[in-house]
Amino acid sequence: MTSIDSRNERGASIGLALLRITLGVIVLVTWKENLDKDLYTGDGLAGLINWLFDAENGNGSSLSGYKSFLDSVVVPNAGLVAAFQLVVELGIGIGLLVGFFTRFFSLAGAVFFLNLLLGYFGGSEWIWTYVLLLMAALAVFLGYGGRRFGIDQWLSDTRGESPFGLLW
Repeated sequence: MTSIDSRNERGASIGLALLRITLGVIVLVTWKENLDKDLYTGDGLAGLINWLFDAENGNGSSLSGYKSFLDSVVVPNAGLVAAFQLVVELGIGIGLLVGFFTRFFSLAGAVFFLNLLLGYFGGSEWIWTYVLLLMAALAVFLGYGGRRFGIDQWLSDTRGESPFGLLW
């Protein structure tokens, strides 16, 4: 006979796995759209950053300190950052979709979604989408969302816990 607690745990793990898979699909679909828009090039990334903070013809984001950081660190290195972002976003999407190194990729996803939240903050875009994505990524991280329907379950069963608990 199955106890209520074990049914609750099973339901929670299935829910986190579905959330993880959904996040993976969202990231991969967005990655493909961004690839088609050439946002993973230096000019494309710099153009997006300029659009984010353009009050007249863009989003009109209001975090001037964040814009200063992007202008001084990211824009001068836009080509390198764009190539890095292309690989990292693809890794996040695939990792979450298949449940591989889920703790690492969900934490990377949370940082990515926080970056988007800061970039769109105070502008015309509805920022709560990014808040929801950030919280979902954190829930997957905290709940070990790859342990159901994911490669991480096999890794956990065959290798035990990951180093520092940060991979699976």
